[in-house]
Amino acid sequence: MSPSSIPRFLTDYAPTRFRRRFTPFSRTPATARMGEIWHVAAERNPGQLVIVDRPCDIDPHGPTTRTYAEWAALVDRAAAWLHAAGVRAWDRVVIMKANHLDVALLGCAAARIGAVPAMLSGTFGPEHARILLQRLERPFLVTDAAHVASCDLTPEVVATTARTITVDDVACRTDLTPLRELMGGPAVQASLRADHEPMVITHTSGTTGVPKLVMHSAASAYSLALVEAERWPRFRLRADDVVAFCDPYCHQRMTTGMAAMATVTPRMIMLSEPRSPRVRELLREHRPTVVETLPNIYLAWEPLAREAGLFDRVRLFINSFDAIHTRTIRTFLHATRRRMPIWVQSWSQSENGALVIRPYLRRSVRRRGHRPPPTQLLGWPIPSVAKIRAVDPDTGRPVRRGQVGLIEIAQPGRCLAYVGEMERHDLKRDGNWWNTGDLGVINRWGAVRLVDREIDRIPGASAIELEDVLLDRLPRTTEVVILPVSGGLPVPVVSADGPLDPAEWKRATADLPALAEPIQIRWEDFPRTGTWKIRRVQLREQLLTGAQAVGIGRWT
Repeated sequence: MSPSSIPRFLTDYAPTRFRRRFTPFSRTPATARMGEIWHVAAERNPGQLVIVDRPCDIDPHGPTTRTYAEWAALVDRAAAWLHAAGVRAWDRVVIMKANHLDVALLGCAAARIGAVPAMLSGTFGPEHARILLQRLERPFLVTDAAHVASCDLTPEVVATTARTITVDDVACRTDLTPLRELMGGPAVQASLRADHEPMVITHTSGTTGVPKLVMHSAASAYSLALVEAERWPRFRLRADDVVAFCDPYCHQRMTTGMAAMATVTPRMIMLSEPRSPRVRELLREHRPTVVETLPNIYLAWEPLAREAGLFDRVRLFINSFDAIHTRTIRTFLHATRRRMPIWVQSWSQSENGALVIRPYLRRSVRRRGHRPPPTQLLGWPIPSVAKIRAVDPDTGRPVRRGQVGLIEIAQPGRCLAYVGEMERHDLKRDGNWWNTGDLGVINRWGAVRLVDREIDRIPGASAIELEDVLLDRLPRTTEVVILPVSGGLPVPVVSADGPLDPAEWKRATADLPALAEPIQIRWEDFPRTGTWKIRRVQLREQLLTGAQAVGIGRWT
């Protein structure tokens, strides 16, 4: 591709800081270059196993258990398929298909031939999918029949792509190329992007609207992966671990997660369907020592944690993305037979990776229904590496410790750009400082207590606190969301195992700020993102016609 035909967003982006290591004694990532991650892992531990819960959509007749070396070989095959489709250096390759490890494998295959993968969840629906495709300026698209239907990929939409490839056959569509037609071609030579150049595009959760497309380089991903590669006391990743991992494989978290995987090479159980019976089967068969998944998947897995034998060997639970509920931590820490299991909470964003981290022990969550809940105190930034501050939402000036403000972070590895929305990216940065869009309080010891997203703020209260307290006080609830309403009382939206008991609700809310009458819906009716977060704006529009949020959402 000639330089003049490369989209501007791939050559004109914000600078980011690089960090080689935390300390002279740190364990550093073996690589953060997506195009070689599986090959480096294969060199370091070729016979170690990685297990998936169902066959790959790109290799439906292949095994569900392979070694690192065998997975690296599949990446090579996928790179040859993409090359046969016409993908070349600097091309954008959108991967928007059913959640599975092969989403990340396709991303690695695209990066291996110098293209820039853009991994999207496809849960946003037709309007948002079209916007994201347009921002990527005529990308290649790898998808499946389900997403062709759910994202309404009409011939007019497909015409905006360089080529659309389906991993399964879609009948009567001559504008779609089945993947099987590209198979059998010669292998291609690896040609990776330079470390400082754009390497991968993922997206934010999209809880408040169209997701932002977040772009990282190998250098920024490496800087973020330092947290996961480090030899932390007691909760570092070890080569003899069995890791059960259940995250969306399109997310930026997977990029840094693969870097840690290639460095340590533990046995991996890669789960793609959180509510599948295979989850229980694989947990019982392989008995993990480390578990990582999303906060709301942990919440959905609470019944599994009450079964004997699934989590009894776990020494370390990890949750990233958002705050976790106290009840959930307590449930899982009591599910293991380890004498002193640890729960690590990482407050993370696609733009910056882990912002702050905090470990919990069983005694950390022993009190039920306590205000404020312990999990609202998210933790501390990495000492000597990251700085954090709170600023006034209106003036941008730092506020004193103990006062509520917009949380800003300064640390290495910040993203390069929001693709197609660079002005939005620039609005959130102030030199090395980055506005997270979250309201919080920094206490006298430098720890962050999260209050709410700015757009979801409740005057004089915290939706995050109220949701956690109600879940803990009402054991039969399976989800609680507090919707702030401009000019009215906050509205609780609840799902539960059976009808809500009015008397029980009254007792649980007796010491809480005034709330509107609860609305009970089914768990399945909560609109969710690809990271299982609740789409609060959509839920408000769905249940409360004409209601407006309190916050303005300028930094979302």
